[in-house]
Amino acid sequence: MREAMIVWGGWPGHDPDLCASMIRRLAESRRLRVRIETTTEAFLDPALKNLSLIIPIYTMSKIEKPEALALCDAVKSGVGLAGHHGGMCDAFRDNVDYQFMCGGKWVAHPGNIIDYKVDVTRPMIP
Repeated sequence: MREAMIVWGGWPGHDPDLCASMIRRLAESRRLRVRIETTTEAFLDPALKNLSLIIPIYTMSKIEKPEALALCDAVKSGVGLAGHHGGMCDAFRDNVDYQFMCGGKWVAHPGNIIDYKVDVTRPMIP
């Protein structure tokens, strides 16, 4: 069975615990076994390269260089990486290795924070 790891934490304003729970249900509905972690130390696990997917939900905060390098190495080895809102592109702002792996970083809300409507045409979580 394929396995995913969700690592959540950081700024509470994005509700990382609730988002992790939502993403977990989605992943499990796609027949993934899901491991949940709440510290970046999880990236140091040697079994990281055996995962199918890593989903960071970690807005802002800090990551130690060895943790970031271990995550980058796992992705380079073929482990999938999925982003979730600011929990990926606004994570670990001071770690260049992480930013290069993601291919960019969050800088601002275009037009500041604005109201908008979302029409859900196909629910993803059963």
